[in-house]
Amino acid sequence: MSSPIHQSDLSSRELYVDWADLAGLDRIVAIYEVGEKSVVVETNEGREIRITAWLDRRADHYIADFERRSVVTSGTQRFHVWAQSPAYARCVADNLQGCLRAAILAVDRVTVY
Repeated sequence: MSSPIHQSDLSSRELYVDWADLAGLDRIVAIYEVGEKSVVVETNEGREIRITAWLDRRADHYIADFERRSVVTSGTQRFHVWAQSPAYARCVADNLQGCLRAAILAVDRVTVY
């Protein structure tokens, strides 16, 4: 398992991202806020990734959780489900926004086959 990505490790990359129009991101084409601590990102490969930042009160930092949206077929019915995705390294930050930004950058930088 890879080591956690800390928000401070990505600060130099983040300087080149315009979060308003997503300039500086290679694979992310849309970001949707779906809750106070969650966003869904769409990639140019058609993937949808839900990122949730969980507050670890014991350590007093936020940890990102990644889920990928998939289609499950049962007979003739198709269901859209969210399932844990181990494709991305764990992201840790001292604040909510830093955690979500680090996680979005992780999704943008990782090639998933």
